[in-house]
Amino acid sequence: MTLDFNERPEVSERDPSGIRHVLLCPFSNSTNRYIEIQKDLYRSAGYEVLPLSIKGLLRGGFIKLFGPKNLLVFHWLEYRPFNRKEGSARLSLVGSLLFAFYCSLILIARAKTIYFVHDHAVHDTSGFSRRLSKRLIAFIRRIADYRVVHAPDFRAQYNAHYLPHPLYWDWPSQAPTTPRPYRPTPLFSMLGVIRPYKKIDAVLSVWPRTCSLIIAGKGTPAYLATLEEIIRKRSLQGVVQLDARFLSDGEFAQKIVDSDVLILPHESDTMLVSGAFFEAIGLVPLLIARSTPFMVWASGKFENVIIFNDVEDLPDILLSVTESWPAVAESKSRRTAENEFGWIACSRLYREFFTTVERRASAAKKPVVQ
Repeated sequence: MTLDFNERPEVSERDPSGIRHVLLCPFSNSTNRYIEIQKDLYRSAGYEVLPLSIKGLLRGGFIKLFGPKNLLVFHWLEYRPFNRKEGSARLSLVGSLLFAFYCSLILIARAKTIYFVHDHAVHDTSGFSRRLSKRLIAFIRRIADYRVVHAPDFRAQYNAHYLPHPLYWDWPSQAPTTPRPYRPTPLFSMLGVIRPYKKIDAVLSVWPRTCSLIIAGKGTPAYLATLEEIIRKRSLQGVVQLDARFLSDGEFAQKIVDSDVLILPHESDTMLVSGAFFEAIGLVPLLIARSTPFMVWASGKFENVIIFNDVEDLPDILLSVTESWPAVAESKSRRTAENEFGWIACSRLYREFFTTVERRASAAKKPVVQ
């Protein structure tokens, strides 16, 4: 697919006065292509994308805060007050000051603020820190002009607009991968960061010894030791492969393609959607996921998404899939995935959303926090 950001006559007609800017925070993410895809979506809608950072503001970005046709776009702002280390997230003074700084920018700016709500709570928090993270998310939602969610069922709860999470494999800049090899029995996978909120330990505690599984991604030493102990005690060494290392974008994409069945055991109390779902849907023959609200919605859209309520139900599902393989591998989800989350669909829906924001900008005033 060829993407040309210069051929947009409708943009110049709509805004003949000059360039519109998206000031984006964070501007980069070394562990995920999501932010780069978002940048390209904003550019396809006619915006120049600039970093929303202290350095960027000092280099001329500050004046752009007061351009009424500009946008401030935040992802994961609630993570700023926390210092994440060794599988836990603890409150940080420096991070809290930075969080307060960004919130003050939202309050003084004339540019409209769009906050993408990705999580119900900050990953790996507990007790007071977890309760605080939920309050911080609620506060950002309150002061932002617009909220966006990637899970349709949370539009009402968060007073948000739904925009689809883009597919990673349909992004025009996505690197090519090699085709999946044929296997007479399925290879099950759990891919991505290896952290407690994914409940991988619970899955291993019931994993059948007749099903091959690869777990790949970077993890903390303590949680990896927990998983290795379960593998040892249950004699799963010949069945479960634990590839505990950081995967480059290319490696991760190839492991997705190599998978026959992707397991998504994440619980629903932290994040709204799983990024791995958008790596896999339309490519991986079968997805088995815990019945979070988003996965329940997805299972109604896609014939190759199977959900489970309790981890104890998982062994029966895995054995049933293995027995009926490869007949269940004939998924027809690719076209549906492209229609729901593909580049063309996302470009259109994001452009329509930004157009709505622009039309309201001249009449709307910044909300007053009481």
